[in-house]
Amino acid sequence: MLVGISLVRNEEDLVETTLRHHLRQGVEQIFIADNGSTDATARVLAKLARQDRRIHWTRSGDVGFRQAELVTELAREAMKLGANWILPFDADEFWWAPGGLGARVRDSNADLISVPIVNFVQHRRQVRREARAVLSAVYRNAAKLGDFRKARFSVEAGEYAYVEAPYQRKNILRAVVAMRIGPGNHTAKGVGPKRSRRDSFACFHLPLRAKEIFLEKAEQSERLQAAGLPSWHGWQSHRFARIVKEGRMDEEWAANSELDGCLDGARGKVPLVPDHRLRELLLGCVD
Repeated sequence: MLVGISLVRNEEDLVETTLRHHLRQGVEQIFIADNGSTDATARVLAKLARQDRRIHWTRSGDVGFRQAELVTELAREAMKLGANWILPFDADEFWWAPGGLGARVRDSNADLISVPIVNFVQHRRQVRREARAVLSAVYRNAAKLGDFRKARFSVEAGEYAYVEAPYQRKNILRAVVAMRIGPGNHTAKGVGPKRSRRDSFACFHLPLRAKEIFLEKAEQSERLQAAGLPSWHGWQSHRFARIVKEGRMDEEWAANSELDGCLDGARGKVPLVPDHRLRELLLGCVD
């Protein structure tokens, strides 16, 4: 049984779409925890859990920043229900495989299936967060730029925009009690040795779904600092906090959003690739 797990905070505009999508992809159960949301996220989750018994939600009871530990706890709860595969996902991620994730994962004898991340870029007019905003993201990057381990320094140096930055692959994991999921769900310890790279799978990602997300990222920076985490942990949030403080949101949004098929940043106009896969995938999931 493939079970999805997710830790969310202030995702009222997106979480219903995300859960609907993954259930349609063959995820059989979902364990999701609200991590101290100040918007209507908890109410949305309560409603969805009443409507669909495959959705199990809880409050994390912890408004600090222990993402890896809390997600690992969700994985253990999923195993108690009988999960033999675990899919950790974020609210702005939409995992996909030809024929559905559930069917394709069942065919694998691997312990860990690694999947590439495809970053989609939002239209520049999308200032506010709203449910249908995901349908406006119909472009992606033209090329992968560099090494994900150098992304922080390349973005800070203006070599490319945040939405162009390469991401470390993410994983679907065979369930074992010793499993420990790492920060950002990019790594895992305690799983078996068999690895499978599935480039036919994809994690479609919409990292900046509206301009006002910068404000949410800035708030996350404060939580990271309060937790005493090192500056490299959540460097994106710390960077956005500086941008908000310095009044550079318009400039940064132009560099990270699409207008006439391009980004407008330090390198001038950067062409993007039209790609309607995310929109087509989510049309039936958005009210």
